[in-house]
Amino acid sequence: MKIDKAPVPLIVPNPHDPRLTERVAGTDQAGAPVEINVPVELGYLLNQNMLKYDDVVTEVEYDDDLQVVVVRTEHHTNFEQKLKKRTQTSGCAQGTAFGDLLEAVESVALPKAELRTSWLYQMTHAINTMPSLYLEAGAIHGCVLCKQGTPVCYTEDVGRHNAVDKIAGWIYRHGVDPADKILYTTGRLTSEMVIKTVRMGIPILVSRSGFTAWGVDLARQVGLTLVGRARGKRFIALSGQERIVYDQNLAFVEELLAGGLARRMGGGDKPMRKIGGRTILARVIARLAPQCDRLILNANGDPARFAAFDLPVIADTVENFPGPLAGILAALDWAAANRPDVSWILSAAADCPFLPRDLVARLHRARAEQNAQLAVAASDGQSHPVIGLWSVALREELRHALVIEDIRKIDRWTARYRLATVEWPVDELDPFFNANTMDDIAVAERLAALDGG
Repeated sequence: MKIDKAPVPLIVPNPHDPRLTERVAGTDQAGAPVEINVPVELGYLLNQNMLKYDDVVTEVEYDDDLQVVVVRTEHHTNFEQKLKKRTQTSGCAQGTAFGDLLEAVESVALPKAELRTSWLYQMTHAINTMPSLYLEAGAIHGCVLCKQGTPVCYTEDVGRHNAVDKIAGWIYRHGVDPADKILYTTGRLTSEMVIKTVRMGIPILVSRSGFTAWGVDLARQVGLTLVGRARGKRFIALSGQERIVYDQNLAFVEELLAGGLARRMGGGDKPMRKIGGRTILARVIARLAPQCDRLILNANGDPARFAAFDLPVIADTVENFPGPLAGILAALDWAAANRPDVSWILSAAADCPFLPRDLVARLHRARAEQNAQLAVAASDGQSHPVIGLWSVALREELRHALVIEDIRKIDRWTARYRLATVEWPVDELDPFFNANTMDDIAVAERLAALDGG
């Protein structure tokens, strides 16, 4: 047995000495690491509602003999009165909130911000690869203030509450606007973490850890977006889901249904017809590629005819070509076999050249908000069941419906489940216009000009 005698870095806590607890590492606008000195005590007083963000602090002094920090302000404070009232919280570190803190939190109106899934994935990747004491030694907590997907301030401490208090102190010292920020913590999402985030005016709180019941209840009361277990491509949101924009959900595979032959156009594959010098399929791919992690093409026959698009081409897994449901099942089977991390696929007809650029985002948001099992698109009062969101978990039920029950119509199968139908506006063009005839191709040429070519 080989014994590694290399020195192991250890963290030595000293919570009363701001010289040891004010280590705040962040990045400047160019992305370069910077060192910022912020006493944790300022953030603590702000988060306990003993200090207001418009208060003027004249001095912060550490008394080495008494081992206390003295914070002086321009005007008189009433923190002595607040110390007389204590409220037990769900956190294991402090477990106490003072004075009218809960009342102050409940009266806060958080800003209307948004959390894009692309920002969430970018943010968690940056945090997990950022040089830190945690990566060097472990046994430490961190908090990161982010704008969109970019970390702007990173704090670490033995105590997770100290780490978040440093964020509050940094916001105060630098006059940072919290309205468009996201707070990330390595700690659990307790009521104390929720209270401190709301006190700072930050509308979104994310953690790689889990939730406490009181933390979730309080977040829902005040309208805080609460995201937990954010690891890799997965996360759970238990409050404020309306702020989440699913613009790049990496748990999606997009399936393009190539459909039948263009008999009314003289034969051949409909998606290979050209509009404005580009094939319909190329236009569909351009619309959908930014919205999904992977595209696949469902088509029967010789896959070589689509080789130029460099996409996996999958045939139906059920014999006798029983319609679009067979293509959807083929995509579900492909995802289960090739992408076990994927929970959803989105199907779209490959002869719809003007598909919405927010197709994934709106379908997934509606499904989540309505607690639906499936979601389909609609426009001008008409449902488009071929264009929908499908759970990989339902693939065996779909197989049974196709093979055993001989169900061919999508509507018959989706009627068994909670279905969200999302309506798109029809202004200058219907985003789900499909080209079935040569007359449709002529119309599409005019629409393409309206749509920018």
